[in-house]
Amino acid sequence: MKPFGFALGALTGAAAVLLLNRQGTQRMRPVAKAALKAAMMAYHEARVQGAELAEAAEDLFAEAKVEAAADIFAAAMAAAQAKAAQAKRETKSEKASKSESGAPAGETSASRAGESA
Repeated sequence: MKPFGFALGALTGAAAVLLLNRQGTQRMRPVAKAALKAAMMAYHEARVQGAELAEAAEDLFAEAKVEAAADIFAAAMAAAQAKAAQAKRETKSEKASKSESGAPAGETSASRAGESA
């Protein structure tokens, strides 16, 4: 058995003898009531502090979530713009290669067909 457990048991027993005694009860009642009141006040304060901490954590989480969504959206927009620019460059290069390999600029296939007939 641990010495601390024995001392705690002896102290509890002595307190019980004092408190269960009629005169001890009358003397200890205001002390016990003050101790309970202090415990209830501490419990209330702990709940208030816990609620404030939880609210601050929720606010921080919401802010981080919004910033992450904005970053994801910005990255998606940048990727879409890059893809659109790439497609635009490819379209221009295809038109340039078709005009170089085909008829001279300004001629259409219908005008070439009329000339050959």
